[in-house]
Amino acid sequence: LSFQAKYGHSNFPQNAPEELTKQYPTLARFCHDQRLEYKRLYNNKFRSDKMTLPVFDRDVRCRHLEEVGFEFDRTLALWYDKYHELVEYRNDNGHVRVRSKENTPLYEWVLSQRKRRKGTTGTKLFVFPEAQMTLLDSIGFEWESEVYDELWNAKYNELVDFRKKHGHLEVEMRGPLYFWMDKQRKRRAGKKRFGQ
Repeated sequence: LSFQAKYGHSNFPQNAPEELTKQYPTLARFCHDQRLEYKRLYNNKFRSDKMTLPVFDRDVRCRHLEEVGFEFDRTLALWYDKYHELVEYRNDNGHVRVRSKENTPLYEWVLSQRKRRKGTTGTKLFVFPEAQMTLLDSIGFEWESEVYDELWNAKYNELVDFRKKHGHLEVEMRGPLYFWMDKQRKRRAGKKRFGQ
């Protein structure tokens, strides 16, 4: 439980950074084995009416792990992998404003967390567990992107300047400003479609 005390959760990353692996050399394997045991237990448990002593013992151990917040679902466990990657990024850079050029998969994961909180993950609504939001808050996660706001404001100011200079908004096709305007139109159309 020393990992839990230090990091605020019980889900050791499946692809842990080297530093974490050195601190807890057997924890990754332990977590992997527990997920396998859990899968075996619940796949076999419902095939027979009897609960043998080994099955009962595994069931008790699984319940103990659940009590400390251990996640048996591999998909959710992958969330903790990305969370730890973000923690490492923050430790190295002093902030959590990941840029696409630096680490595209982590950048996209950060964006997806913002969308999950807003409930805008496409056509499906995903439940965003309070525990995950709390962990992100604890490392200074920015739910609204200041970088995005700066970029948006810069393009908006560029558009205002263009209108002042030319007296219209007919921007040259295929230019960066044209693509930015097109993106704004699509966003506006999407909001109207969903009644926002």
